[in-house]
This record gives sequence, structure tokens and C-alpha cells, in this order.
Amino acid sequence: MSSIKIFLNSTIGKKILVATTGLLFCLFLLFHLFNNLVIYTGEENFNFLVSSLEKIKPLIRVLEVGLAAILIVHIVNSITLSVQSKRAGSITSKSTTKKHNAPLSSRTMLFTGSILFIFIVTHLSTFWYNFQRTHDHSAYYQMVTSSSLGFGNIFITMLYLVAMVILGFHLKHGFNSAIQTFGIKDTTIGKMLSLISIVFWFFVPAGFFSIAFWFGVMNGGVN
Repeated sequence: MSSIKIFLNSTIGKKILVATTGLLFCLFLLFHLFNNLVIYTGEENFNFLVSSLEKIKPLIRVLEVGLAAILIVHIVNSITLSVQSKRAGSITSKSTTKKHNAPLSSRTMLFTGSILFIFIVTHLSTFWYNFQRTHDHSAYYQMVTSSSLGFGNIFITMLYLVAMVILGFHLKHGFNSAIQTFGIKDTTIGKMLSLISIVFWFFVPAGFFSIAFWFGVMNGGVN
């Protein structure tokens, strides 16, 4: 156990934890998007989907705890690595984080991560919280599309739109960094994962973006 603890406390260990938890969270985002896209099929289908999840609430709670643990590990280790890098005053020649020719997504990881954390807190305090306290299973659709705590509020809509663009930048660099961390950048598997990553850093954020744009901007939050 001591050797595992020493490894996880090392720089490479922290990088592997950040990469692994990031990939796991991406899988959640993909599943979450598939559920959310049901909203395009109409009010009845969306309300049915959300109310169906109520029937397996104990399992959902376990998954939520696991997801929270994944996020905490990801955030804590990301901040720790950033602080260590600043304290060192320099970084290894293999990293491009502070090079002037580094991609924008690479140079703004801590910033984009901070904005996404604010977005997650807002999401939990609006959509998630209100879904938990309502007993009206026919209200979910309206809560998302037209309530003042949903896309009926232009400020929440704009936050979602901006956050999804930032999410794309964050995930793009995250995948590149993870592939490099696992040492498979120039391998066949690494190249395949790099292609697959487009689904996560482009299509997943674009899917969430489209929902906020359609119901919050095109429809003005009114159905």
C-alpha cells in the first residue's frame, strides 16, 4: 500500500489520476447527453424518461457519489499539479503548457476548469436540485425549457452556451494530455483515441450547446 501511495503522490501518479478521472467523466457526459437529447422528442417522452430514473433512485445516488469522488480527485490533483508547476518556476521540456506556441486550450486549462466548476455548481443548484424536490413528474420538461431556473432565464442560457464552448477547449487538451501521459501518443491505439476524442470534445459539447440554444434562444424559453 505504501508504494501505491507514494506513486499516487508523485507527479506522474497525479497526472495519471487526472487523466483517468477525466476520461471517466467524459463517459458520463456521453451518457448524460444521450438522455438529454430525448428532450427534442417532446415533453411527454422527456418527462417519462426523468420519472423513470426516479424508480432507480438508490442506484442513481450511488452513481452520483462515485461521480462526485471522480470530480474531487480530478480537481484536487489538477490544482496540485498546477501549484507544483508554478512553484518550480519551470516545467519539463515535454510539456507545452507554458510555451508561447502552445495551443490556447493547453495554456488555459486551469482557467477553463475553474469556469466549468462554476457551471457545475450552477447546474446542480438549478436543474438537479429542483428535479429532486419536485413531486410533479409532468413538470420536468417545463422546468428545463421555460422556467426562470431553466432556459427561460437568458442568463442561465448564456452560461450554458459559454460553458459548452469552454468544455470543448478543456476536453480537447485533456484528451491530448491523457494520451501523452499514458505514453501512447505515437502508437496506433493513441492515434485511434485521438480520433475518437473528437466525439467527446466536439460533438458532446455541441449537443449540450444545441439544447441550450434551441430552447433558450430560438424559442426564447417559451414552448
